[in-house]
Amino acid sequence: MSAFVLIHAFGSGPRAWQPQIDALGAEHRVIAPELPGHGDTPGPLTLDRATAAISEVINEQPEPVHLVGISGGGTIALLTALAVQKRLAGLIVSGASARPSSADAVQRAIMGLLPADVLVGMFKGMYSGGRPECVATAVDDLRRAGKQTLLAGLRELGGLDLLPRLGEIGVPTLVLSGEKDRPNIAHARRIAAAVPGAELRLVPDAGHLWNLEHPGLFSRTLTDFAAGLT
Repeated sequence: MSAFVLIHAFGSGPRAWQPQIDALGAEHRVIAPELPGHGDTPGPLTLDRATAAISEVINEQPEPVHLVGISGGGTIALLTALAVQKRLAGLIVSGASARPSSADAVQRAIMGLLPADVLVGMFKGMYSGGRPECVATAVDDLRRAGKQTLLAGLRELGGLDLLPRLGEIGVPTLVLSGEKDRPNIAHARRIAAAVPGAELRLVPDAGHLWNLEHPGLFSRTLTDFAAGLT
């Protein structure tokens, strides 16, 4: 029985992975840790603290795991792969970034000016198409994490240039991006080009947080990739 460690997006939480936990749980061990500054886990959220927390979870597992991250959680997955790649069987990232862009800085500045309720409404649009109960928990997780935790994570990403180090990753890697997630397609292409042997896949009719939009397809993507490595 293989194991998956799933890293949620900034401003989200482990409950956002419930469709994947339900789909994978019968045949795989699924671990969905909570990042610092989210839910009941003390902050602040920093890349170093998040990477250390995920690395600790992975080192506690009896066998190498498939590490999965989405959005900011995808960037944490890349950092974690560099830290503990001998403990990984595979790496899957979606909507991740490894080098800040001017567009990211503009987005961060605009989000900093928005009232918290407006910000929640904007993110709610990213969850559209998901199971109603999952959308509700995702919105609740964002409210609990709060605007400041979300912005702290985005500021951390804004100061990170990880591309020069991605060539050190020696783990089978799948890089994903929704075709509707246009700002992040360029990030996905750069990451896939920098990680040796990485596969790039653009997902039709999918946005940024497509694990909720298309939960069945996302879950099958994880299991099919893992099965192809055995």
